[in-house]
Amino acid sequence: MNAISATRRTIRREWTWFGTLLIISVGLMGVSDTQPVQRLQSAVNTAMSPIETTMNSIADTVDSYWSALIQLDHLRTENQRLQLENQTLQEQLLRQPAISQLSTDWTAITAAQQAIPYQTTAARVIVRDVSDVSRKTIIINKGSQDGLQVGECVVDAGGALVGRLDSVYGNVSVVLLVNDPNAIVVGEEAKSGATGTIRGSISGDLSMQYVDASTPLTNGQAVVTAGEALPNPGQPSAQPSAQASGVDTSINPIGRSPYPPGLLIGTITSVKQDPNAVVQSATVKPAAHLADATFVLVILDYQGGFASPAPGATPFVPVTPAPSGSAASGAPKATPKPTPKPTPTPKPTPTPAPTPTSGY
Repeated sequence: MNAISATRRTIRREWTWFGTLLIISVGLMGVSDTQPVQRLQSAVNTAMSPIETTMNSIADTVDSYWSALIQLDHLRTENQRLQLENQTLQEQLLRQPAISQLSTDWTAITAAQQAIPYQTTAARVIVRDVSDVSRKTIIINKGSQDGLQVGECVVDAGGALVGRLDSVYGNVSVVLLVNDPNAIVVGEEAKSGATGTIRGSISGDLSMQYVDASTPLTNGQAVVTAGEALPNPGQPSAQPSAQASGVDTSINPIGRSPYPPGLLIGTITSVKQDPNAVVQSATVKPAAHLADATFVLVILDYQGGFASPAPGATPFVPVTPAPSGSAASGAPKATPKPTPKPTPTPKPTPTPAPTPTSGY
């Protein structure tokens, strides 16, 4: 009962307030068109106008600041993007000479591949060791999987001799450069035809030695591979001083030269002559780009080095006739031993050397 009474009182109170507000609203509407009220409204509007203007200005300023902040954030993001693009473009610009050079080198090596009269494959240099404290080598990105074999010759885009394959692995190979002290090749001066053994040095230049002193050597002349093998130490050497100096003469003269003839080795920079010596020497500057070559060509179809004898065949032994008037004469005979060695037979009296009868 008390709850019902309280509810009724609440309802009556609400209706009372609603009626009062309604009466006030109707009364205000009735007097709003009167002149005193209009003057009052005008005075209030005039008084509130500066405040309204100030509030609007503040609102506009806040809105401008907010828009400016949003714009600054957008500009900052755009600036970061442009900086990243600029950095990328700068890096590309800095790399452009190298990329252009790489393209030029590849064009040159492919053109050289068409000009060289051998079957070749192009390879890229991936490791280079041309220091003075170790073997002068480069490593290329092709190996046995690409058909490469130990001993094959390597040239650069200009056709100049770079070296030979020293080791071959699955997909890489080690090239012993021509200017390494362990690399030896028989060279020929292109103009005079003078030949000599060419060997590398620590300085990187080549030394052309044991050249016949009667044949002139000229500074600036080209030196090419002679296509000749070094003499066999088993036979009397035409250049005994070469063996005494430690030059490797282990290549069999009946085999082909491990280097094709006519490959450019370098140019003569100085000649050393001794009036009392029968041989002369020269310094040769390598023509190949040994320190900066990007691509090289490996010659695949030149079969150099030893000539393998047929199964069961008797090894051939070259014969050197004895000098006329010598106390020793006779012809060495071929034997089935792996390393036959000619043995001259002494005679009681000097006689002219007989004509050799072994199979030249």
